[in-house]
Amino acid sequence: MKKQAYLGIFGPGPNSSAAIVGNNEILAWAEEERFNRIKTAPNAYPARAMEFCIKEARKQGFEVSGIGYAWDCDTYAELATANLEETIAKYPSETDDISRLVQQGLNSLYNPVKIRQDLGLILRKLGVELTDSNFKFYSHHLSHVASAIYTSGFDEAVVIVNDGVGEVAASSLVYVHKDGTMEELATEVLPNTLGGFYASVTEFLGFKAYVDEGKTMGLAAYGAPDAKIMSVFDEMVKTDGESFHYEVDPRFRYSGKRTFGSRFTDLMVEKLGAPRSADVTAMTAPYPAIAYAAQKKLEEVLYAQMRYAASLNLSKNICFAGGVHMNCKANGLMAESDLFENYFFQPAASDNGVCLGAAFLAGIDVTGEIPKLPSLEHLYYGPSFTDDEIEKVLNQCKIKYVKSNDIAKDVAKSIADNEIVGWFQGRMEVGARALGGRSILANPLNPDARDHVNKHVKNREAWRPFCPSLKKESFHGYFDTNIDKSPFMIVATRIEKEYLDVLPSCIHVDGTVRPQTVNKDVNPLYWSVMNEFEKLTGQSIIVNTSFNVQGEPIVMRPEEALRCFFGSGMDVLAMGSFLIRK
Repeated sequence: MKKQAYLGIFGPGPNSSAAIVGNNEILAWAEEERFNRIKTAPNAYPARAMEFCIKEARKQGFEVSGIGYAWDCDTYAELATANLEETIAKYPSETDDISRLVQQGLNSLYNPVKIRQDLGLILRKLGVELTDSNFKFYSHHLSHVASAIYTSGFDEAVVIVNDGVGEVAASSLVYVHKDGTMEELATEVLPNTLGGFYASVTEFLGFKAYVDEGKTMGLAAYGAPDAKIMSVFDEMVKTDGESFHYEVDPRFRYSGKRTFGSRFTDLMVEKLGAPRSADVTAMTAPYPAIAYAAQKKLEEVLYAQMRYAASLNLSKNICFAGGVHMNCKANGLMAESDLFENYFFQPAASDNGVCLGAAFLAGIDVTGEIPKLPSLEHLYYGPSFTDDEIEKVLNQCKIKYVKSNDIAKDVAKSIADNEIVGWFQGRMEVGARALGGRSILANPLNPDARDHVNKHVKNREAWRPFCPSLKKESFHGYFDTNIDKSPFMIVATRIEKEYLDVLPSCIHVDGTVRPQTVNKDVNPLYWSVMNEFEKLTGQSIIVNTSFNVQGEPIVMRPEEALRCFFGSGMDVLAMGSFLIRK
């Protein structure tokens, strides 16, 4: 008899993705971008991700019996349009007709009849029938909450969600999960949105909104307080520092003429000066100071939300989800506080995580049972490739290679020799951070490694920072923090001062680091690289960045790893048991 599995889906939309769970396990989880090779796959159904998930489940004896979609299409069009008209009435502008056209397009995109029809066709080709009894739309934010609480390992917790917006114009919410039930405690709605606010600033700074927010966060470290700019952000976003409520003035974002961008108005230009153009480096004043002010304002509001959640005295545990909580700098600030005893940041906090939440919710609806998963230890839920499959590709591509007897030892030696290594091993990770499945590795002791990888490998801005992986047991030897572990590069913390000059290529300019602690029991091969590197250098920490170049998704298949390797300045590729050198 087949075991029951529950498929979760999200897309079209940024981070189109699919996940499948069964028997209190995550069986598979992947983003469509890795399959179609379009960054975030914003306009695609996760058709190939769904196919992968269903095939993986069937290999383990599971069959789909429930399907959840992480957007409540049945309620979306009516409520979103009503909220837009309410906002327009309050803040009329000459761009109102454009806003209406955009909303009409979204209403069509998430039309419930269309979504059911399209997904039904995709699933039928995969041998799964979509019916009224096995398919359900779930609230986007409830899916965020479920993705966090059921992977946190907590029996009960307060959950804070912050993103751009959900179906009912909500953008920030706080829930409590107790005794198997979820209760919404507070909600913030449009035009107040932290995700939308940060996206507007990201576009103003010349980056891509809802894609490059990490660049805004990184640039902020190069800025400093500027009284005039800070006062503009005080006008743009208001908070009392204690309550969950905050206000984002829509006149800076969309209630006004938008001559220079689609997500910020001319008022922002009037107050802050010209937005950055492509021919001006982001390090040019005043852009670092603007990024600094945006980051500080975000942190101020998030900390106020957490104070409010703590004042409720409902739990010693807190979880965070939603795209805003990919901001590891803000996460680090919150995790270091003593407002709660235990913190969990959903590592795929953006919309690539809601499919997992929808899968959990579908399972609850079918079985009536609350998932009881242990705390999430890793994100290796994507495709993997055997040595035979890898070798076949190498031979087809006429690549010269050698088979290593100890790939971890050989790679550690290459890193110690200041070579840049492509690392392609095991199941691909889900999410924005490379975690030792599809990574590029370098020597943190080498002061030139960061600049070399940015310029010759990643083809990205010279000021962008890199993050380290290190053995879990070495964590507190390097970092002065009350955090116990950091397996997902989702929390930034400060490194001990003695290492500031020792490890120059994995420390940001503000002295913070976004580390990944590697557990020997979870990823023994990757842990062994750090262990062997320690034998050679005395340091059990290495630079780890995602295996891709700027603007492309992380590689998934051997063919993509080879293309990226030979199209960039990497020196060595370690793929399965094989070593390829230029």
